[in-house]
Amino acid sequence: MTNKYCYISMAAFAMLSFVSLAVGNALLAIATLCFLIYAFKNRAAMHVPDKTYYLAIGIFIGTMLISAFLSGDIKQGMKVWSNAWFWRLMPFFIITLTIREAKQAKRILACSLAGIAIGALCVVHQGLGGDARAAGFFGHPMTFAGYFCIYLPLLFVLLFEESTASRWRWYMGGLLILLSAALFFNATRGAWLAVASVTVLLLLYYFFRPDYRKLAACVVCFLIIVGAGLSQYQPFVDRMVTITDENYQSNTERLLIWHSAYEMFKDHPVTGVGLGQYKDNYQKKYISPEAKEPLLGHAHNNFMQMLAENGLIGFAGFMTLISCFIGYSFKRFWQEGNPYALMMCASALALVLQGLTEYNFGNGAVMKSFWLVQGCLLVLSQNWKKESPEQDA
Repeated sequence: MTNKYCYISMAAFAMLSFVSLAVGNALLAIATLCFLIYAFKNRAAMHVPDKTYYLAIGIFIGTMLISAFLSGDIKQGMKVWSNAWFWRLMPFFIITLTIREAKQAKRILACSLAGIAIGALCVVHQGLGGDARAAGFFGHPMTFAGYFCIYLPLLFVLLFEESTASRWRWYMGGLLILLSAALFFNATRGAWLAVASVTVLLLLYYFFRPDYRKLAACVVCFLIIVGAGLSQYQPFVDRMVTITDENYQSNTERLLIWHSAYEMFKDHPVTGVGLGQYKDNYQKKYISPEAKEPLLGHAHNNFMQMLAENGLIGFAGFMTLISCFIGYSFKRFWQEGNPYALMMCASALALVLQGLTEYNFGNGAVMKSFWLVQGCLLVLSQNWKKESPEQDA
């Protein structure tokens, strides 16, 4: 019954990791230990739910391992690899390899939604208290911005899909509004743009489906009213203006960092400077004389980070990974009408779009939450055809 303990500890991790990183990591460690015991005892019966996703993950992890060995500091490279591309993926492995029933996956996902709701309430409270960049219970505002990119598209799909019972739609709608308010007070511009972009794409899809057109029109009207109100709120307007301000320091600094990352890639095109070696190389060799933030440790862009640190080999692995979780998930949705595959696609797309201005794949808290959600959704997508509307409610 070790898998029972995996389930319980993952449910607790799903809820409490938004409140305390230390508690979340402790619970994930317990879940990992239970998983390893379970995997050893049941190794002959272990079943991979969809080999395509595992193949993409395997290719990505493999390319990162190559980068670790060729980093010039194998000890440091392996340390970064085991933490970033093994430990943070454990929620996905644990859930997809030990959870077979949709009911258990839904409960873990429900726990994570309860956890992010608590975190969002904290962010809103901080924002109402005057915090210009509300960060939640811990860390940098970018952490909760990453969380919101993961959960808001998921909630948006849940709001529309018929598989969500009407009594739960009110809950999903309320949670959607709460997280949107929290994202507003979080004031992370890249997350604003990412969530807005995915929301527009989803709205277009639902608007052109006759059975969802009325609800989509109501959402559009609501968004227009909210947008009109926000246009009169000067702090929001000022923050939005900075997105295209060529003299705004955050913008100019990112351009300098990306140029430095590109220079690293040009000098080391095949394998990059090595896994875990970006910070030292940037600060000691590639930093621009015009840089005003010399202590930055990453490229503030997933794609530039992968090119600089892991070269074309690592970049190919990264593109394989995101192409699978966005492209393959969308293909499954398009062919099967599977709403959980659409959630996988939309959630991954929003996180990748935010990753154009932030190295969110390097944020451990964000990625553990992302892999937990993707794991739950994969299990649910595999069970989707087996569920009746009554069961799904």
